[in-house]
Parts: sequence; C-alpha cells; structure tokens
Amino acid sequence: MKSLFPLCVTTYRKCRWSASLLFILALLPLRAERLPHIVLLIGDDHGFPYFGFMGDEHVVTPAMDTLAAGGLVFTEAHVTTPYCRPSLRAMITGLHPVTYVQRNRLHLENRKQATPELEQMTEVEQRMWESVEIANGMKEFDTLPKWLRRKGYVSWQGGKWWESGYANGHFDEGMTPGWDMSKFGTDDFFHEMMGSDGTELGRTTMEPLFDFIDRKQDQPMFIWYGPMLPHTPYDAPYTLRKYYEYQNLSESAKQYYSNITWWDDGVSKLMDYMEARGLLENTLFIYLSDNGWEQDADVEYWYPGVTVYNDSEYATGGFQGKGGNYDSSYRTPMIFYWKGKTHGTMNQSSLVSSLDLVPTILDLVGIDIPEELPGKSLLPLFSGESIEERTHLIGYTDNQRSEDHVMGAIAEKYYVRTRRWHFMYSATTGEKALYDVTTDYAAKHDRIEDYAHLVPGFMDRIEAWKQKMGMDGRIPIAE
Repeated sequence: MKSLFPLCVTTYRKCRWSASLLFILALLPLRAERLPHIVLLIGDDHGFPYFGFMGDEHVVTPAMDTLAAGGLVFTEAHVTTPYCRPSLRAMITGLHPVTYVQRNRLHLENRKQATPELEQMTEVEQRMWESVEIANGMKEFDTLPKWLRRKGYVSWQGGKWWESGYANGHFDEGMTPGWDMSKFGTDDFFHEMMGSDGTELGRTTMEPLFDFIDRKQDQPMFIWYGPMLPHTPYDAPYTLRKYYEYQNLSESAKQYYSNITWWDDGVSKLMDYMEARGLLENTLFIYLSDNGWEQDADVEYWYPGVTVYNDSEYATGGFQGKGGNYDSSYRTPMIFYWKGKTHGTMNQSSLVSSLDLVPTILDLVGIDIPEELPGKSLLPLFSGESIEERTHLIGYTDNQRSEDHVMGAIAEKYYVRTRRWHFMYSATTGEKALYDVTTDYAAKHDRIEDYAHLVPGFMDRIEAWKQKMGMDGRIPIAE
C-alpha cells in the first residue's frame, strides 16, 4: 500500500472547522422548515485506501472525490465487523452486532415456542424455517426507516440486504421482495440471502430507484443505496475497464479497481438524476463501506483457473482486509456531503464508528436518540464543538480468514484501536499483535515485543468490553 493523504496538503489545505460551522448554521432552520432527503451510500467490500481522495494513484473515482471535496470526511471511521451481514445490521438499527444477535435469539426462541409443528418437520425444513425466522427477526427492531417515518419520510431499499424482504427492515418500498425458498440448499440461495433482485442495482439497472424518486420527491426520502460493488463478480463493462487496461497493475488489481469505478459510476448517475430534478441541494449523501479489503496495485491474486470459489485471496482479497482483524479490515472513510452546506473538511483524528450513523441521522432530523444506542451523534464534530471524543474503539469478529475456505473459519477475535495503536487478540489461538497505524498502517511490523508493557491495558479494555456486552466466549454474529 502507498502513503495516504497527499491531497490533504493540496485539495484540502484550506479546510478548517469554521467551514463546518456553516453546515450547522444552515441546518438549524431546515429542521423546522424542510427536511433533507437522505441517501445512504454503502460500498460493498471497498477497502479504505482505494479512492482518489484518499491518495490512491491508480483508482478512478471522480464521483466519490467530488463528495469528499465538498463534504465532511472522517478518515478514521470503523465498521463493527469485517464482513457484511452484521455490519449492515448495525447501520440500519444502530445496535452492535453482538447486541442484535443476543436480542434476536430471544425473539427466535419465542417464535419456536409458538410453533409446536416444528417437532414434526424434517431437519431440512427446520433449518429452512430457522433461516427465515432469523431474517424476519429484523421486524422486531427499530430501524432507520421506522424512526424516520415519524418525520414523514418514505424509504426505499436497493442493493445488498440480508434480512429477506425489504419490509422486514420497515422500508416502504424496495428491490428485495423476499427469499425464494425453493432455492434453499442450492448455490443460488446464497445470492437470495445477499439481496436477490436488489443486487442488480447499479450493475444492470437504476430504474427502480429513479422511479421511486420521481414518485416520492415531494416527500422527504430515505434511500438505502447498497449495490453489490465493488464486490465480485469482476465483470465491469469495458467503458470502465478501459481506464486500467494499460496501467502497470496486476490483473486482479485491474479487475477490482474496475469494479470500484463501476460503483463510482452509479453514484455519479444518482447525483446527476437528483440534480436534474432540482433535488441535489436538499439531499444529504452519507458514504461508508460495509467492511475492508486489501488489493494493492502490484499484488496478484489472479492466475489461470482461479475462481471466487477455489481461492480465498482472489475471492476476498488479502488477509488484512475482509474477514481479517486488522485496521484495514474494519476501516472506512465516512463522508457527509450536502451541497452548499458542507465545505470540504477532512477530519483525520476523531475515532468514529458506523454505530454513530443512526444517532447522527436522528439528531439531524430532530428525533430523540434512544439511550440504548451505543453510538453518538457526530453533529457536534461538524461544528468543532468541544465534546468528549473516543480514546479507543473495540471490535470483535467471529470469523477468521482461511487459505482453505473462502468463507473463512470459526474464531473469536478482538481488537483495540487508539489513535496510534491497533492491538489484535485471538481468543481462539492466544495470539497477540500490535501495530503503529501512524507509521505502519499496512501492518508490516509487529511491535508487540517492543511495547509489551501496553498489552495488559489493552487486554483489560477487551475484558471490560466483553463484560459490558454480556459476552462469555464466542458469539456467532452472522446468525
């Protein structure tokens, strides 16, 4: 990986907190008069370094660079898990995946007790029933569409959505109608679980979204825009692949970067559509990715005969990205862009979480933030107000990258991230590692021996977090 943020010295050298104050001053009357449309842009497997505005010299991302140049960018944001389903649950409910699963288990147990016919079902029928009911459990949770409905918002889902139909998340409309259970037990069912028809958004069509915008633009809209990009398959059209055809890149980098530009092209089309209808200046775009990814320009994962089914690195990138426990496994830029209200500020110090997404949106539209939510509103940071910022983030994953299986292996892993350090601990193997993210964000040099005196403090934080979360060992957060 290459050094980051050269653009911070040029494009962003005029950034200052006073610019963000304009956002708050402009926001106050809108709370009482006109609520903004909110578009949540969710990258799928988009590693945090691979944007032009983050300093990448190869990837072509003009739409994302525009959002960053005119927006508020948090470069030190983390999602809750290094893979998709639990990460997306946290974005829509504001709850940590551990909490979500704990509560959903109670709902599932209640549904089992209310379904005596389960005892007469075959084992396959019971597994099918449980898969559906786990997804249907989302109905029992408050979600962004449900909260925003109080303020008159109408909501739409498109792209990745693991919880069967869009209605389970309290969306009014969407592209994922529900799972076709006739595919259960086949390879096709995994595609059903990822979002079925919704995964066509951005790849083959934008029309369902554009139709929703045309019909509902007179009401405040909440849009879940989560195309399965730059996620595999690597099949970007030549109009986008051509940018990389003659660059000095590995073949797998060309394929992955082409999919990134495909993602960017969809964002560009959406912004253009909103602008053509006079909606852009009253629309807040928020970007983050669901998890990290590792694919540097000179690293090759492609070879003759490789597929996403037979090679872990080709399927899911390097081991420091998706499914890993490194900083780059969880890290994403988080962007807030509202044309004319945000003004190109890059925050490179605040440790923020995807758990902050729901509180920030609720605060923005004037809804009281539920006390149970672990995140915090980021609006005070926009104006440079003095608030108690995080000293660290703590993460957990139940999955471990494996060379033998593209879906990984069972594990129990934790990390602690401060402004300087990323500490990793595997309860499965007992392994510990420590990296200085200020000088070695690519995690090449383990400093655990040089700074052994820091380890007890990191372990104490993890144990305190586990106790707070009610954890006693591994919790499968994807269930």
